Amino acid sequence: MPPNAQAGAQSISDSLIAAASAAADSGQSPTKLQEDSTGVLFECDVETTDGGLVKDITVMKKAEKRRLKLVWRNIIAFGYLHLAALYGAYLMVTSAKWQTVITAYLLYVVSGLGITAGAHRLWAHRSYKAKWPLRVILIIFNTIAFQDAAYHWARDHRV
Repeated sequence: MPPNAQAGAQSISDSLIAAASAAADSGQSPTKLQEDSTGVLFECDVETTDGGLVKDITVMKKAEKRRLKLVWRNIIAFGYLHLAALYGAYLMVTSAKWQTVITAYLLYVVSGLGITAGAHRLWAHRSYKAKWPLRVILIIFNTIAFQDAAYHWARDHRV
């Protein structure tokens, strides 16, 4: 054992002996002493609830208070889009041909694939490599989703 480790081990054993004798003097049993200990060699090795991200867990930063603002343009746009979707669902059930319903479903699946497999997994996270033909297909599928260019989607998702 290196001299530093021997000195550290000696001081730890000395502190354990002192704690045991203090427990004996105060009338506590050795099992009580074991219940109070964390079971780790050094207190800095104890797992924290945040995984050791914050030095002092009792001191957490709080965001400054700000007044929330309603953006009426967005509220109106989202409201209109949801009402239009409900009207579209009503038309799909009452008057759309089955070919239209199947085409809409296929476009839904294809556009979702363009976003998840293309813009998200391939270009934003680069979680796999694809050859040129698959990239072309995924960029077309991404275009069907109308969620901006794949370049902008990946850039905004990474930031």
